[in-house]
Amino acid sequence: MPNWIRIQIGSIGAMAKVTRLAAVNGKPAVKIHLDGAYWTTLPASLVVDEDLHLGSAVDEARRVRLEQQRDTAAALSYAIRSLDFRMASRGQLRDRLARKGHDDATIQRTLDRCEELGALNDRVLAATRARRFRDAGQAPFSTQQRLRKQGFGDADISAAIEEVYADFDEEAEARRLLEARPSTATSRSRAYGFLARRGFSPQLAGRLASEVAGEAEKTKPPADVDELERQVRRRYPTAATDAGARRRAHAWLQRHGASAEQIRTVLSAQSQ
Repeated sequence: MPNWIRIQIGSIGAMAKVTRLAAVNGKPAVKIHLDGAYWTTLPASLVVDEDLHLGSAVDEARRVRLEQQRDTAAALSYAIRSLDFRMASRGQLRDRLARKGHDDATIQRTLDRCEELGALNDRVLAATRARRFRDAGQAPFSTQQRLRKQGFGDADISAAIEEVYADFDEEAEARRLLEARPSTATSRSRAYGFLARRGFSPQLAGRLASEVAGEAEKTKPPADVDELERQVRRRYPTAATDAGARRRAHAWLQRHGASAEQIRTVLSAQSQ
């Protein structure tokens, strides 16, 4: 039976004594032996605070309390290092601690302590990330979904959206994005998808997509039938005999602005 199991069993209802304290090389920690057997390693600061020395009595209640303090200290140390490397929401930090194997009680104490220290602040972080999403062209709905996936609570998300998008003009922003991406406005479906992926409302996306695509059609030069025919022969050489290739050629012609009459002309030429 392992020593730590014997210590646990023997210490229930009984008193154990510290029989050895050993420093850990390179770390501010101390190995503790109870009744001649290794028990655990505690932070040096905790050993000092608890006044643990040779002969100190450790009953079951004290052992459990010290183990909880040990686990919380380890979790807090990891959490601070993790947040220093990359800021996280409370939900994200909870997941990180869970992956490190900490139990729910230890995680809860660690999260609360990080908030007390100011290292964890979901309200401020949610607003910071919402502002970054807005600058990247995301509408409120998209930002809301992204923040939720990052582990922020509904109250913090609502506060961030209200603060960051207080003066947001959805239509003006959508038009600005389309103007900045002229290639997106070449077709209604492309413009609609571009705006929809950024969280703009379906009604607005549909209206602006139809508008910009219509303008693009007016200014677009007519397709060169000879060039279209050459491209189709190169890309879909079996279009005359294979129905699948013919459908793909039809779709390609549509994407490249061919009119219905031009499509019929090009596909008819394939069979000649």
